[in-house]
Order: sequence, then C-alpha cells, then structure tokens
Amino acid sequence: MGSVGTSVGSGVDRTVDWVVFDYGGVICRPPSPAAGRRLADAAGVEPAEFWSAFWHHRADYDLGAVDAAAYWRNVFVRLGRPGAEVEVERLVALDLSAWLDLDAGTLEVVDMLAARGARLALLSNAPAEMARLIDGEGWSAAFRHRLYSADLRMAKPDAQIYHRMCAILGTRPDQVVFIDDRLENVDAAEGVGMRALLFQDAAKLWSDLSFLLPASLARPR
Repeated sequence: MGSVGTSVGSGVDRTVDWVVFDYGGVICRPPSPAAGRRLADAAGVEPAEFWSAFWHHRADYDLGAVDAAAYWRNVFVRLGRPGAEVEVERLVALDLSAWLDLDAGTLEVVDMLAARGARLALLSNAPAEMARLIDGEGWSAAFRHRLYSADLRMAKPDAQIYHRMCAILGTRPDQVVFIDDRLENVDAAEGVGMRALLFQDAAKLWSDLSFLLPASLARPR
C-alpha cells in the first residue's frame, strides 16, 4: 500500500505513510506489583529498593552496551550486594515475563489498522533478549518493521533513532504517526517533525487516530 492522503489542522493535505507504536506501556502494560515482587525477591530486596537499581543501569542494557550478565551485576552492586550470587538466566526470565502483560485494547487497535491496510512499525527501547522474544510472538507479525534500541545502538528520546527509523521505513518524519507512553519520547518525535500521540489507553488512542488517519483507515468496514 502506498502513502494515503489526509487533511490535518490547517486543511493542508499531508500523508500518513506509517503508524509506529512503542512497546512497553503501549502494547504491553507496565510490570504489575506481583511481577515486581518476583524480581525483587530474586534480587533479595524490597520492590521499592529494587526498581531504583533496575532503572539506574537500564539505558546501557537497552542500548546493547552491556550484556545481561553485566547489567544484572551492576544492579546488584547498586543494591549494595556486590558479592551476592547473580542468577542471570532466572533474572532475565523474570524480567521478560514482567513485560508480557499485553494490552488487549491496544492489540485490537493494531488489528483494526492492519486489516485496513495501514503500514505499521514498532520502535522500542529494549534489550536484545526482549527484542528477540517480541519477534517470536504471533501478534508482532502485524508490524512490517520491528526496531529496537539494542539492535540500532541508539535509544529514544535521542533524535537520531527517529531519523534512523525513517530511513529504514523509507519515509519522512512528517509522514509518520508515532505513539508512545512517555512524554519525553513524544516530544522528541514531534521535535523531528512527526505527529505524535501520548498513549493513555486504547479507547483514547483510537479516538486520537481517527482525527489523523484517512477515512479509509479510521472507519469500520
């Protein structure tokens, strides 16, 4: 399917070439308290203490600058447990499972767009293990391109990753609608010329998309 025309704002015709989704917090829900508890228990600490250490070194892991073993060793050092045994495989498995609570409403939006012929892509800050897990999920086939920070060695909200994504998709920023749950990522996407939506829930997303997409994509068939 080629680009499709739509009128936005001032009534000037523009095109929507791709609709790009984030993964964490959009396709899947954030880790539940139960998932957080399982991770914290595996690290031997309380959840409130765990999450601070989890996120402190996450950027390097998401970028592929460190592997899983180095990342989890860094987490344990941050937790004040440098001599503790780090069960890397178990921690990786628990980490992955924490991000598999899929949002059925978002996937319904994805399915509706795909059924109408929209070109869909995924752009996620994710380590290699998460990227390969997503690639193996049946629902991910709806996305013609799935792009991850660990593979690209760049991450949101760095403007470079948005430009790199557009180069891979063969489009311009102004032809992309980008969806993310983090305001800094939405602002960065807008900063390079994309139309960006801050994800709140699936119903609001579909409502927002209906104002941006051509009628052929937004209306039921």
